[in-house]
Amino acid sequence: MPSTFIYRACLLFCLAGAAPLLQAQETDSKPDAPKEYVYQTFKDTRIINSYAVETLQKGVLEIRIGHRFGDFFNQWQFNNAWADFIGLENAADVGIGVEYGITNNLMVGLHRTKGANQLHSLVHGLVKYKLLAQTKGAGMPLTLTAAGTATVVTSPESLDQRAIASFPGGFGQRWMYSAQLIAGRKFGDRFSLQISPTFIWRNLVDYYDTNYLISTGISAKVQITKAFGLIIDATIPFDGDRLNGGARVPGARPYHIPIGIGFEFDTGGHVFQINLTNARGLEPVDYIPNSASNWADGQFRIGFAIARAFRLAR
Repeated sequence: MPSTFIYRACLLFCLAGAAPLLQAQETDSKPDAPKEYVYQTFKDTRIINSYAVETLQKGVLEIRIGHRFGDFFNQWQFNNAWADFIGLENAADVGIGVEYGITNNLMVGLHRTKGANQLHSLVHGLVKYKLLAQTKGAGMPLTLTAAGTATVVTSPESLDQRAIASFPGGFGQRWMYSAQLIAGRKFGDRFSLQISPTFIWRNLVDYYDTNYLISTGISAKVQITKAFGLIIDATIPFDGDRLNGGARVPGARPYHIPIGIGFEFDTGGHVFQINLTNARGLEPVDYIPNSASNWADGQFRIGFAIARAFRLAR
């Protein structure tokens, strides 16, 4: 079962992170020795779908642009690949935003996305705070970051007629929220791993759905060269109906675990990422509750993200 896999993966991750801490208890260290922190567990503040443990440095302003195209094949009908040019002529989601490092551990962001599901024209506010930072040698074995978003739907209606179209509950019905606790560890220069338990709350849902959803993300990076890396992530829900594809609930949409795989390129001035994923939406409140595309049916898509950083203050 996926849930059993999650528990085992989390246990192994915690044991790996605890090993240096146990070693530190057995070794006397100089009390005044400066700490050496581990940087770039991941190259960017996001992986593919998931937020990363990274935060922007103080005074750094980053502009982000993200894009998700249409299905690559869809039901493996290769004529669809030609008709839509492997999905590049369709936009599942488009986003642009800005993020800023208030301190080395605290950053904020504001993003606008088209939205890929029932609700669209979304504005997202983001806050991330690094609670703990991994250190080299004996010391803190992992980095721990908290992230929260508040999203408001700016379109007057829903794209899906099965959902409530006119927001009868007023402005409050337009809000969605996410909260994450992200734990990551860099194992040497080549491999990084993180888990990210996530809580989603939506004020407006379909009649068969629930307002809240708990899930966990698992992400990894393999650094192939100094500037080039392979990244992968998946988000698994702790929800029986979604793990069952929604089959037990009449009228429910099918659900498939959002999985992404891609490459990232660090040019020094910006980070460029290209990926394949079955998730349509760019933000957690959009793709985590609504991933209905299936890799096995060719319903994955090309995506890319560009993050350009500018240092405004020191």
